[in-house]
Amino acid sequence: MKIRSLIFKVPEPELKVVKSLSVYISEKYSEIILAPQSKDSKAGYSFEQEECEVIDLKSSAEIIGEAVKRNFNKFNIAENKSVSGKMADWPALKASKEKTKIGFKKNYVRLYISGVNEYNYSLNIETVFNYPAGIELTTTIAAKSENVNMGNRILKIFYSDICERRK
Repeated sequence: MKIRSLIFKVPEPELKVVKSLSVYISEKYSEIILAPQSKDSKAGYSFEQEECEVIDLKSSAEIIGEAVKRNFNKFNIAENKSVSGKMADWPALKASKEKTKIGFKKNYVRLYISGVNEYNYSLNIETVFNYPAGIELTTTIAAKSENVNMGNRILKIFYSDICERRK
């Protein structure tokens, strides 16, 4: 008796990855730059995508929240083809009204948004002040929260009164 061989192919696992987004806010220029992230498929590091979205800081919380969600979901896995190392090629700097890295760092505050885990059901929003004291603010919000709640959370953490005090 001959037994037929069964061809069984194990299904490919769906790639789960923690998504991320950089948000740069400037009161001087009254703008928010949303820089979606990509993860390099070979090296595994994250980098900003070429296309950044710029919205007005005075936009409603609804519009800000909608833009954050839209750009967070632009996260992808891709090969970084623009590895030149030049600051002038930095997508957020190109999208800004600043011409130098020093001016950009002086006039824009960076918030970093990332999924809590690979399912991205909840998002961490954290400040990136890099103060010597090492104090940063972090808040967590559901990814499916209302746009107005997301926008309000971004604005609250941006307008929080945390500052470096020198003696």
